[in-house]
Amino acid sequence: MSKETGSRLPLSGYTILDLSVMTAGPVGTMLLGDMGADVIKVEEPARGDLARDLGNQFVHGESVQFMSQNRNKRSLRLDLKSPQGHDVFLRMAQTADVIVENFRPGTVDRLGIGYEAVRAINPRIIYASASAFGQTGPYAAWPANDPIVQAVAGLMDMTGEPEGLPVRLGAPLPDFGAAAMMALGITAALLHRERTGAGQRLDTSLLGASLFSTIPRDGEAIRSGKAPSRLGSGHPTMVPYRNYQGSDGKYFFAACFTEKFWRNLCQVLNRADLLTDARFIDNTRRTENREQLDAILEEIFATQPASHWVQVLSQADVPSAAVQDYHTALTADLQIKHIGAVLHLDHPVAGPLTNLANPINFHGSPTQVRHPPPVLGQHSAEVLRQFGFSQEEIDGLTSQGVVRGSRLDDAAVHDEAKGR
Repeated sequence: MSKETGSRLPLSGYTILDLSVMTAGPVGTMLLGDMGADVIKVEEPARGDLARDLGNQFVHGESVQFMSQNRNKRSLRLDLKSPQGHDVFLRMAQTADVIVENFRPGTVDRLGIGYEAVRAINPRIIYASASAFGQTGPYAAWPANDPIVQAVAGLMDMTGEPEGLPVRLGAPLPDFGAAAMMALGITAALLHRERTGAGQRLDTSLLGASLFSTIPRDGEAIRSGKAPSRLGSGHPTMVPYRNYQGSDGKYFFAACFTEKFWRNLCQVLNRADLLTDARFIDNTRRTENREQLDAILEEIFATQPASHWVQVLSQADVPSAAVQDYHTALTADLQIKHIGAVLHLDHPVAGPLTNLANPINFHGSPTQVRHPPPVLGQHSAEVLRQFGFSQEEIDGLTSQGVVRGSRLDDAAVHDEAKGR
């Protein structure tokens, strides 16, 4: 069990050994860390999590990508490939509550730290795996990441303009879907253990999470016998439901997903005739005749700026919003500021940084940021002491290179951080 404070948090007292790298696993464990779990990020000693070297944005050598998805964790640099490192991990696993990994299937078993090895010494363990395609099957061993899964799941094929090429989603939806499902599975498994005393293994995949995220496209595709067409910002079964352009060249989205909203739109546009037009009499007809209706609406919307239409439609109770860029959304949108979606943290090396907040609001036990994203190996000795290792043992493991500290141990880095 964790020795951390913060007992009012939902997952306080649970310890997670986090072996995961990149995005899906780390985001899932970050969600759990926000809720109070003591997440110990076990990293290979040379470079750590692969995300520490990815991308092209670094602050004083710290990866922006890594820092976005690893708060509320402590970092332990441990060589799992060495016999001593293997023994250290299993000793920690004896009292841990959860282990998370997202390596290729079979990797943890080859290291001797898979579910069966841990269960033999800790039958109450919750062992969670997240992989690209699942633990077994014809694709299980394929090298893959988020866009590869988007391609296999059909997400890429249904995204883009009608006459254009398949397009990768702008955000890594498979990664985040798997992260959320894994976090949900772990919390449910912990509840099951509280009731029964039994641990268990669970696994999820980016592929499974991606397919699940396509609801209700699944039913439509099976029933129609064909894949959804690429419709740009449009919708396969609802019209009008897409981006439109104002006279200023800017875009806004209008979403008439009920007949009430369609009636409100026609009334505010002073086009009551459209309500009785046989081509548009209901959503089925509008979908069949989307090109004719869109041509009418495009002509109307081209007469005023996008901001005018957003105001007019919103006041008429028609769902609409300006299409704003991501930077504007994060830094200037009033509602995003109001809900506290952007956190401001202080990193020991990178200095001030922003993170996206946990989107779950616990009114009785709100989430907390107890640790900024860790520097590689920042908490190695601290974590081992927590698990009962003596200073002599820690010194021995460190001298053998099985365990390593962080660059914060270097006084020059301390000085750089203080003087930034």
